[in-house]
Amino acid sequence: MKKSNVTVIATALIAVHILVFGLFIGKSNPHKKLPAPSATKPEKVAPAPTPAPLADFAIPELAVPQATEHIVPVEVVDLPPAQARETIATPGNREGYLRSDRSNRRTTKVYPKLTGSPYRGAIVIDARTGKILFESRATTYCYPASVTKLMTMLIVLEQIDAGVVRLADKVKITNEIAKIGGSQIWLDPRETNFTVDDMLYALMVHSANDAAYALAIHVAGSRDTFVDMMNQKARELGMNATTYHSPHGLPPTDGTQPDISTPYDIAILCLASLRHPGTLRYTSTELKYIRGGETMLATRNTLAKRVDGYQGCDGLKTGYHGMGGWSLAATAERNGKRVIAVALGSPDNTTRNATSRKLLDKGFETLGK
Repeated sequence: MKKSNVTVIATALIAVHILVFGLFIGKSNPHKKLPAPSATKPEKVAPAPTPAPLADFAIPELAVPQATEHIVPVEVVDLPPAQARETIATPGNREGYLRSDRSNRRTTKVYPKLTGSPYRGAIVIDARTGKILFESRATTYCYPASVTKLMTMLIVLEQIDAGVVRLADKVKITNEIAKIGGSQIWLDPRETNFTVDDMLYALMVHSANDAAYALAIHVAGSRDTFVDMMNQKARELGMNATTYHSPHGLPPTDGTQPDISTPYDIAILCLASLRHPGTLRYTSTELKYIRGGETMLATRNTLAKRVDGYQGCDGLKTGYHGMGGWSLAATAERNGKRVIAVALGSPDNTTRNATSRKLLDKGFETLGK
């Protein structure tokens, strides 16, 4: 074969091999046939959707309900109930209304017994205006017994307002407090978890004498100093026939004078108590558990109970001891009207409760319900 023919054949074979190799490469490489963006765009676009799911996830995190649950207990403890914002009268110098300008008629006399039938003295007033709607021997001396605890509560609440004490303060229990006697929650000096708030519930719901004593010492440092504060407050309010000797109302064992007052003066105290936004929170409570649920406090005020109580009654305080009989300072609210009825020195519990109902009825009837 001629050299020229060999060269032609070799050149043709090389061309064929190059063509076959090119076709092979074209089929095995997808980037040759497919547009480049189809392979590269997913890598550039993929991060873009990421913020959307992250944003969706962040929304429930910002709206976690636990934050609300954390706030609620603080509001329950520190904020007054809505109904406490109602208008309550302040005594002045108007005839026919409770007055704070009467002359002093306090007494040091000790009476062996101050009771009557159906009461020793009573008064009914319109809490909105202070107008006297009914009275019977309203300025006669009476022993209020545990109705005294209304003043104890008022002093404590005002000291909380002044920043002297706090609801969350832990109250120290001494041997003297534990031995007080009468109605109590059996405080023990070894107990260290009772707060001022616990004590106020025990004071007003269960009428606990040991709680009253504990609060007095916690606030004033001593029983006598606290009693001085009570008497000073009584003078400020115009309770001209009232003298306090204790923070709880128990009669003394040495024959000296018990706490002494009048239905008129107690009505003034009721107005002052209702003007404080924290009062109804304690006086309207029917059941309260303390000691981690181990001790149940049940109201002594039958009229404030949901079953067989008096419609609209949300306070205020009962009282009893042998020298003073059975007493009740009651209040009820209906249709925007609020009535206060004070009956001191009834012969028994049944008479006191029935009479207090009638007095409240008389008040609402006079106001036109």
